[in-house]
Amino acid sequence: MAHPRAGYFFFDPQDCAASEQQERRFPLSARAATFEPLLKHYIGVTQLVYTVSAASIAFGGTQGNALIVIAKLILAWSIFYGVLFCALLLWRYDEYGQDVTSYTPRWYSTIFACGFSSLTCFFVGYLVWSFGL
Repeated sequence: MAHPRAGYFFFDPQDCAASEQQERRFPLSARAATFEPLLKHYIGVTQLVYTVSAASIAFGGTQGNALIVIAKLILAWSIFYGVLFCALLLWRYDEYGQDVTSYTPRWYSTIFACGFSSLTCFFVGYLVWSFGL
C-alpha cells in the first residue's frame, strides 16, 4: 500500500484508509485494522521455519554425504534470513509507530527480500537434502 506522492508505505490499513488517496476504496474494517495480527502470523511462520531447520541441522545425520552437508548449510542460511526478517520487521514496525513516513520502499524491499530468502533457502535446502538421500 504505497502512498504515490510521498514515497513510503503504510503498515496499518487504518493509516492508508485515512490518507488522501482518492483512487482506492477500502472496506469499513480498514478504519480500525492494524498490522499487529499479521505481524504475529509472520513471526509464527518464521519460527516454524527456523525450528524445523534447526532440528534438521542438529538431528539429521550426514552419513558422509556431501549433499546433506550442503543442505544443512542452506538451511542455516534459512535460519539467518528468518531471524533477520523478524528483527527488521519488528524494528521497522516500532519505528513506524513513531513516524509513519519511515517505512520507505528501500526498507520494504529489504524486509521482503529477507522473508523471501528465508523461505527459498528452506525449500531449496530440503530439495537438496532429498537428492542426498
